[in-house]
Amino acid sequence: MKISRFSSDLQGKIKKALSRFWQERFISLDDEDSPTAKDFLLKNPFFLNSDHFVESEPFPKTNLALLNEALELAGFSEQILSQKLISLSNGELRRLMLARNYMEEPDLWILDDPFGGMDPVYRNFLAERIKCFKEKGVNIQVNLRRGKASLAQQNSGQGTPCPYSPHIILFSLKNLCISFGAKKVIENLNWEVRKGEHWAITGPNGSGKSTLLGVLSGDHPQIYKNDLKLLGQDVKNGFSVSEHKEKLGIFSPEMALQAPRGMTPLEILLEHFPQPVLTEEKKTALDLLAYLGVGEEDVKLALLARAILKKPQVLILDEPTQGMSRPTREKLFSLLNKISDKTTLIFTTHYIGEWPQCITNVLRI
Repeated sequence: MKISRFSSDLQGKIKKALSRFWQERFISLDDEDSPTAKDFLLKNPFFLNSDHFVESEPFPKTNLALLNEALELAGFSEQILSQKLISLSNGELRRLMLARNYMEEPDLWILDDPFGGMDPVYRNFLAERIKCFKEKGVNIQVNLRRGKASLAQQNSGQGTPCPYSPHIILFSLKNLCISFGAKKVIENLNWEVRKGEHWAITGPNGSGKSTLLGVLSGDHPQIYKNDLKLLGQDVKNGFSVSEHKEKLGIFSPEMALQAPRGMTPLEILLEHFPQPVLTEEKKTALDLLAYLGVGEEDVKLALLARAILKKPQVLILDEPTQGMSRPTREKLFSLLNKISDKTTLIFTTHYIGEWPQCITNVLRI
């Protein structure tokens, strides 16, 4: 039986093969040999190889005649074919994986958490397509992570927001423009974040949410081409990325996908602590892991906990609830509410209204 599986494991494998660190997609234009979406869908055989990753087994062959149907399923035009895999956003890559699965013509199609990382419009579209597939007798198995809970999120443990300070501007972006070659990811964005505000950022797959967070964290190389102040520091005047990031707590799906395997959640949590780790610090870390219900294999929650435990000035969370159960979401949101009096929160999501109660502003891009 020919089986195709859509999963975060496959996504992680692709990410690790193409990039050595999670920020590398911001500079992906420098790699001329990096495979494109066209290679991924149409090249037979397709090997997932790079200068640091070699795989001897090719991906299953695809039926090239199904390209237009596959692109329609993924919600893409043919323009996507020229883009490099490494440059795609979290949601765009997942949609392209669905397209490839479809072109493999499997006898059994297993979809693990197919709605994770997808924007609301595409989630509704995909749900209808899966329903049609099943009605036509396609052998398809869907495994949901979030269950059937309502998208409306009821939160508890609301904290006291930071006092609003209109004169303290943490981030100032004037006519921000970011592009990958001819593709304009962000164009002429003007935005300010002030002390006491907590922001949720929404928008469709590929709209530039993660890229915007990469700008705020100082990771994106195009920050120096723009008129920006990050935590009050002009990026064109003695800006230090390392010093800037010391003030931030950061989480992204790419970090979870590319985290080193074999480390325990406690080791991940304490990785950047000054050594030796104090007994009190270790106890605090263990208490946080226990509160969030972190299991032995849960790298994602451990990375989230690490960002929070740092007690940063600003906490930047890129789609932290992707694939997360409702009870865990509620615990996370309660914790974020409690720390919101001292830490500014910037949070991206594809689920409108599913954010901590401390959120004061929403940016849609």
